[in-house]
Amino acid sequence: MSLSIQYDSTFEGFLSAVFEIYRQHLEVGEIRPDRSAAPADMFLQPFHIETSEESAARLHRAIVNFASEEVYNLLHAAFLSEEVGVEMKIFAFLKKLFSGTDPSYGQNPASAEMLPLYKLGQSVRREAGGMLGLVRFAVGPDNMLCAEIEPKYDVLMLMEAHFSKRFANEKWLIYDSKRDYGLFHDRAGCQVVTLPGYKSGAMDLKDSFTDLWREFYKSIAIKERENPKLLRRCLPVRYWNHLPERSMATAVT
Repeated sequence: MSLSIQYDSTFEGFLSAVFEIYRQHLEVGEIRPDRSAAPADMFLQPFHIETSEESAARLHRAIVNFASEEVYNLLHAAFLSEEVGVEMKIFAFLKKLFSGTDPSYGQNPASAEMLPLYKLGQSVRREAGGMLGLVRFAVGPDNMLCAEIEPKYDVLMLMEAHFSKRFANEKWLIYDSKRDYGLFHDRAGCQVVTLPGYKSGAMDLKDSFTDLWREFYKSIAIKERENPKLLRRCLPVRYWNHLPERSMATAVT
């Protein structure tokens, strides 16, 4: 009977699931994260696989050996899109990769299996890069820098290296309120945290940082050159909730 493979929604959990599929020769009907809201296929038998760092690491090495580290990173980026069914798309690519029928398959981004993953991965990377300029810190308790984001894709972990390097000596928190987890950094390092009972907007702190952003926006704005359509194309409305300069009462709404 085909199985509905379930895992803990992390990339390491997904890699662990794929490793066990191969090790146990499981017949796969679907691979779904635990947090998925999509209805399960009632004709598939649920089968949960626990995350194993060792299994994930072994599959990581296999992907690098058969393809490259860049392909592994691209698969990770595609996974972070959270697109429904992306797990089966990655699994289809891995089955073809590990089949060994085409030694150069892992280097072909235009293959039928890789092309949609490549496009997804590029979209995720673009948003991760764009979000670096859209984080607005405010000073919270104990002088901690706090920011809230709601990106389309799950890009927070892709932003860690940038902020850890730029604010290496600061205590800060960037919270993804859409996915209910955040990155907390202090001098000891960076760790993933959750805030039980957190509600979006709870970090809308009114401080000097917020005032500076608003004053800066007002100082560079030229009313005669306002272009609402261009603004929406360059800065999608979905990001505006956490930008203090866009919460101002302006003509562009």
